[in-house]
Amino acid sequence: MLRRFLPFAALIYVSASLPAHAQEGAAGAVRGRIVDSVTGRAVPTATVHLMRNQRVHSTVEADVAGAFSFNDVPEGVYSVEVEEQGYLKAVQADVRVVLRRVAAVEFALVRGSDDLLAEVVVSARATAGDPRATPNTVLLEREEIRRNPGSAGDVFRALDVLPGVVATGEFSNFTVRGNGPRDNLILIDGIPFDKVAHFDQSLGEQEDIEGGGRYSIFAPNIVGSAKFSPGGWRASEGGKNGSLLELEIAEGNPASSTVGARVDIIGIEADYEGPSYVADNTSLLLSARQFDFSNLFEAIDENDIGTPRLTDFIMKSVTDLNDEHRLELLAIYAGEDFTRTVENALESEDFEDVALGESEQDSTLFGVTWRWSPGEVAQLRNTLYYRNSDKTSTQGEAFPDLAGPDPTPETTPVREDILRIEEGETEIGWRGDFSTMLGPDGIFSAGAQVARVDLDFDRRLSGDWTRYVFDQSDYRADPTQQYIVLTPAEYNSTMSAAETRIAAYTDYAWTVGDFTWTPGMRYERDGFSGKSVVAPRLSLTWQLDAVTRVWTGGGVYYQAPRYIDIAANPSNLDLESERSTQVVLGFSRHLREDLRFSAEGYYQQLDDLIVFDDRTTDAASNTGEGSATGVDLMLAKRMSRGWSASATYSYSRARRDDNLGEGELASDWDRPHAFGIVGVWQPSDRWTFSAKWKYASGRPTDAFVVHSDVLGDAGPLRYSKELTRTNAERLPAYHSLSLRADYQRRFGPLSLVAYLDVLNVYGRENGNAYEWDERRGANIIEGLDEMLPTIGLRFEYSWTPGQ
Repeated sequence: MLRRFLPFAALIYVSASLPAHAQEGAAGAVRGRIVDSVTGRAVPTATVHLMRNQRVHSTVEADVAGAFSFNDVPEGVYSVEVEEQGYLKAVQADVRVVLRRVAAVEFALVRGSDDLLAEVVVSARATAGDPRATPNTVLLEREEIRRNPGSAGDVFRALDVLPGVVATGEFSNFTVRGNGPRDNLILIDGIPFDKVAHFDQSLGEQEDIEGGGRYSIFAPNIVGSAKFSPGGWRASEGGKNGSLLELEIAEGNPASSTVGARVDIIGIEADYEGPSYVADNTSLLLSARQFDFSNLFEAIDENDIGTPRLTDFIMKSVTDLNDEHRLELLAIYAGEDFTRTVENALESEDFEDVALGESEQDSTLFGVTWRWSPGEVAQLRNTLYYRNSDKTSTQGEAFPDLAGPDPTPETTPVREDILRIEEGETEIGWRGDFSTMLGPDGIFSAGAQVARVDLDFDRRLSGDWTRYVFDQSDYRADPTQQYIVLTPAEYNSTMSAAETRIAAYTDYAWTVGDFTWTPGMRYERDGFSGKSVVAPRLSLTWQLDAVTRVWTGGGVYYQAPRYIDIAANPSNLDLESERSTQVVLGFSRHLREDLRFSAEGYYQQLDDLIVFDDRTTDAASNTGEGSATGVDLMLAKRMSRGWSASATYSYSRARRDDNLGEGELASDWDRPHAFGIVGVWQPSDRWTFSAKWKYASGRPTDAFVVHSDVLGDAGPLRYSKELTRTNAERLPAYHSLSLRADYQRRFGPLSLVAYLDVLNVYGRENGNAYEWDERRGANIIEGLDEMLPTIGLRFEYSWTPGQ
């Protein structure tokens, strides 16, 4: 239904009257704070260098509160380097200084041994060297996300530069090591929240994009950092078994204010970043946008898509109450509605998409986090949150082939509201995490999570509905019938339930010589299934020398059934959690200060996988099993001397057996080979150019046979597709080139921020799935099949209070 709805195929129209040249000699400032990554307390007396073009521009020392500042800094792009005895050197690249704006940076320093200090450099918030961190964790900073070519600032499309990750750009989602998008645990400021993209599909026969959606709820530059672990993470997180993505919403600038706006053919976007002007020591980030894509679709002659609209609002405030206490507030609202009428269906080429539908969804998240650093060696974090999602959708069908040679909206028969789905989720939760230093060589962590989940689902058919894609095992009253019929008696489902989910964990990172052991244990109880599980975790890291690290480890991970899986059929209330037993072995080496190579092999044993064995009822069971094996390689150069680059290669084989008689087969997201290379070049303070090329093996797809005239004399000509073997064939390989150019310049008091981002430059037809057209008996390949440009143009205005 939404197959060609890509958020960045946009035309931008902006006009302004601006001075012809920028002011010269203008200056801004850089200010920051340095804290310990474990305790959160200030690190005083650290030496801070402001670097430009690999040369020291200025040097200061942090004060007793860990604060530092550089004033009267000429406009341009800088990096900030921090050094302190007992900690690894940290660098924040791409710090842009603008007139009347204070560039705010914060460093969380990682403790390190004397042998490491002189040679290892990490990013401002990096996890490298932190004994609590998963060794394979990769951190993307705000600028890396924003300028990633082909992503248009979408964090989920930007992850494809990481090892083990495949993101094709068609959807705002990603797959990891043979696991699907719905297997990824996504945390927003530590809060579980999976409603991170607009225009997804869930229950019913609507187009299912397997997790994620079409358009991220986060405007470009809103995500401050993305910390990603492809597997083997510590006991503090659970509930999913694919990967862990921790997104941190950017904090407002506490020292200066910036407002930005963008107006174009699809709508308006505005944001504010700066002091709150309400409470002292409080920063504020506000982002709001409202888009209506109907004008865009009319301009590019894509009138068959429909009318999608969205409204997003994000607010985050951070208050430093004193040296020991910090308070964070987070609010997210993401609303959307979509309509597809008979007029849109008639615009579809060869009437290949005749679905009608309406949907409306509102998702909200409110969170309050209190950080307390008692004493000198401990930190306590408490988070209270509320999240809610309400969605109502209907689906119908038009029959233009029954309206004669020239169908019109008036003459075309339609069947509206065949399927109606109401989905409601409410969760109120608390999470507490405590960490402390135990002597000079140990870090103890513990925590607990409690969530009360209230579900309300209703799925209703208005009558029998004939579907023309079926499996040999799908129920048919007449076994010779070459299609299936969804009936209200079998397909309708209602669930209203409220249960409590509980989790608790503990782990201890203990360093002895060159080795760090981190044993951990996690307990989870799911109130819906009534089951409790215990998941042990263990990692061992060997710091072979100052620049070489070897690690191994593993553990057990449980993934609870999705709420919509539970709601699909009353018998699904008995579904249990899927289990993944993981083992990893990795190696990394700093080839030089700004260049790092890493390799990690892994094995995952999958048990109790959820299997849907009948399309007519959506009944499921835990009969599946499988495995995933592979290796991920990465060579990455961080930004220095005006350029950065990375190259990744992943080999992966993901297999599963649903125990339905077919035996072992490729999993839905099995892509044996994936390769990517990305590079960024900054020839000047104004221009940044980047390029990315990706390759991935094609997705598995089902073998099938076609049956013609399956209705016979009982109806019009219809073809059906009978699936004969699951994932026995494979779609063509995916590959694409993306290019991006960023430009920034000041005109008087305004800053112009512009970019051109082009995905799939050479127009490769990249298929991601097949859709069946029962009127013509044709398999229609769906996916990214054309060059898609994004033009972004916005203006920013900055000021510093008191100046």
